[in-house]
Amino acid sequence: MSTEPLPPYVYRCEDRSILLGPYKRTIVPLWGWCIPRWLPANMITLGSSACMWLVLGLSLNASAFSTPTFVLVALVLTQAYLAYDHLDGMQAKATGTSSALGEYLDHSLDTYHGAILTLSAFALIGTFPTWLLLVVLWSGFMAFAATMIEEKERGSIFFGCFGTIEAIFLFVLFYLSCLIPGVRAWWSAPLFGSWPAYWILVIAGGIGCVGTTADCLRRTGRLPVQLAAFVGVNLVLALALSKSTASLAYVVAVMFLHGGDYVGRVIGTHVLRRPHAWPDVVGPVLALALPYEPTGLMPLLLVWLAWRWASGVWHVVSPLRGDWRWVNPPLKSP
Repeated sequence: MSTEPLPPYVYRCEDRSILLGPYKRTIVPLWGWCIPRWLPANMITLGSSACMWLVLGLSLNASAFSTPTFVLVALVLTQAYLAYDHLDGMQAKATGTSSALGEYLDHSLDTYHGAILTLSAFALIGTFPTWLLLVVLWSGFMAFAATMIEEKERGSIFFGCFGTIEAIFLFVLFYLSCLIPGVRAWWSAPLFGSWPAYWILVIAGGIGCVGTTADCLRRTGRLPVQLAAFVGVNLVLALALSKSTASLAYVVAVMFLHGGDYVGRVIGTHVLRRPHAWPDVVGPVLALALPYEPTGLMPLLLVWLAWRWASGVWHVVSPLRGDWRWVNPPLKSP
């Protein structure tokens, strides 16, 4: 591992979110009053992320909960995540503790949070083709990867008018609509031929992800071959998993590990000023054989992707471990 000194950390962001300003002025203070100054921003990041992983557990076990319970718990957890996802950056700025490690944790975890929101919406729908969920997850990972590639290429991350706040607002509307039995039934009822109404959401989300990817590439001015390779092999993985007999939890875990590994490596190459990262190709190749011999390959595929993911995290976090702190430094005397 290189022992060269790390470059000075500078975070550059252009955020054109429509709701960001009003949200920070009105909603964030309602959640932030209990945050002490000594609490490090990275701890807030991990706490906000924990809310979304609870949503993941809820979604994978949706049949055990009534719809009102699912919606209420998901609403509270997603709102807590959204608020503290903004408070971590505000805390870092207020205490002068912004760091490359903080950016890596924040953005790499957000990759999974978007996928978890997608899964929660499918869980509320109830019955859906596995291949459709996997393709939607693929499109989301593609958009996240393109966003991080743009940051690496241009040295600045860009968020358009429709960002995290706007996306979660739409998810909230969908959650609330499912509290009305007739509306929830309508989402699964045929709308165009045999296509159910929830395909409206799927198509709109897919168009949004493709549009985000295209915009990132337009501003970047080129398509890195590594990103093109990821888009291809991650789609192969999704389609291969859709033909397997594996459980929903298994295919979700595989997609999360493969997509999250690549996006995390991209973020790492940005904060550490390293060359472009390549996606894993072994996992998709193994997945192609799952429909023919699932018993032996299923654990092997999961172990391989878990090892690669852990290795990727270690190679980024280890050089940045000096950024970690358990408490913030005290205020300097005037």
